Amino acid sequence: MNKKTMKMIIASGIIVIAVTIMAGINNTGFKMPGRATVNSVIEAEETSTTVTDFEKERPVIASIVNNRNGIAITWNKIEGATGYYIYRDGKKICQVKKETTKYTDKGANKNGTLYGFSIMAYKTINGKTYKSVISPGVKSCFLKGSSIDILTKKAGNTHVSWRKNSKANGYQVQYSTKQSFKKARVKTVKGQNKKSAKLSKLKNTKSYYVRLRGYVRKGKKKYYSHWSTCAKIIPWNGKWEFAGYSKIHTDSATLYFSSAPKTKKKTVCINAGHGTKGGESVMTLCHPDGSGKVTGGSTAAGAIRATSINSGTVLNDGTTEAQATLKLAMVVKKKLLKAGYNVLMVREGEDSQIDNIGRTVFANNCADYHIALHYDSSSSDKGAFYISVPENKSYRNMYPVSKNWKKHNKLGKNLVWGMENAGVKIYGKGEMAIDLTQTSYSTIPSVDLEVGDKSSNHSNKALKTIASGIVKGMNK
Repeated sequence: MNKKTMKMIIASGIIVIAVTIMAGINNTGFKMPGRATVNSVIEAEETSTTVTDFEKERPVIASIVNNRNGIAITWNKIEGATGYYIYRDGKKICQVKKETTKYTDKGANKNGTLYGFSIMAYKTINGKTYKSVISPGVKSCFLKGSSIDILTKKAGNTHVSWRKNSKANGYQVQYSTKQSFKKARVKTVKGQNKKSAKLSKLKNTKSYYVRLRGYVRKGKKKYYSHWSTCAKIIPWNGKWEFAGYSKIHTDSATLYFSSAPKTKKKTVCINAGHGTKGGESVMTLCHPDGSGKVTGGSTAAGAIRATSINSGTVLNDGTTEAQATLKLAMVVKKKLLKAGYNVLMVREGEDSQIDNIGRTVFANNCADYHIALHYDSSSSDKGAFYISVPENKSYRNMYPVSKNWKKHNKLGKNLVWGMENAGVKIYGKGEMAIDLTQTSYSTIPSVDLEVGDKSSNHSNKALKTIASGIVKGMNK
């Protein structure tokens, strides 16, 4: 007896039936077993129909893309499903609940490997499991993502370099004035061994976001890695506070965003000291108010003007200070990004056409902290220290020093503490008071960090130790 017939009988008034029939009905010939009800007959018929319909359903994979951890899959929802089975290369690898229509297979993470995926819905009724038709198989190749190594914009030329993937057949570089990459331009770089590209048609007055991904060909199809974390090219802005005091600022700075699982939401400007061709022939004001220096240093006390940026010293092995600080800056950048900090770089090559005031102004407007890296001109391997703010009333009362000198000293002390805890040799109490151009123009916590002198060890191992100490100090 089907549901339609039962409803007709009830509607006709031929029989009136209680909600529950506890036993057979005598004298009518209408019998129902045990505790069965009319409703249960109808429900059983409905269940049968529902199950039949469900078993004809077929999920469809909507998208399949690489991410950092593996291959991410999404599919359409099957009405009434209790959950889904995920299959990789014909083998069931996972069972997910009905609320979920996405899954990341972290086991599909072998670089350059092709995987096949399919989905099956299931429904559980009274302890029994019913299955849908399995979805059509979809293939995807896992390709490990690449990351931007260096992004620079100098004199209208923009270059990006990255760490190559041995399994990639080429790369796509995407750049846009919007972080959403809306209306982005794409440059395709073909070749397994390619690891750099020149970007064109970038306007000098605009900021640009840049990211990249690799691709690999399998047969006639092209598969892509996930997009790298983007980096941002930041041009000079003449409207920034103190911008008018800088004389050299034709290059752009670059902001690198951390891809760490937990980011600090703070940006550290790492300034590799020196490295500006022609900087010594240009003079700038030591203080924004035009007053004279209150201490000596690379410029004599009382001086009103100083070189916009000097060439630095030469270490005992012949390495220039600019080369040594740049090498260290790249190590510090990497460790800070890994620790969750965003990093602003104002020099990533031998020559950066941004003077000391320019670098400070970039940091003031695009970062939360400013750390300039230097080596002292002595030769005694005396250890590391920071340049503290002189205890001079007129200097400490001068804006912007008056608003920030305590923050400068606190940052310096934290960094020295971190380096000492990392095993770096520290000079004396770890500080030396000098009137610096950098400090005189800084509106954020800012410090000149002398990581050693001309005799100090600057091997890769030593640089990693210093960088670890800087991260410890930032985390304090």
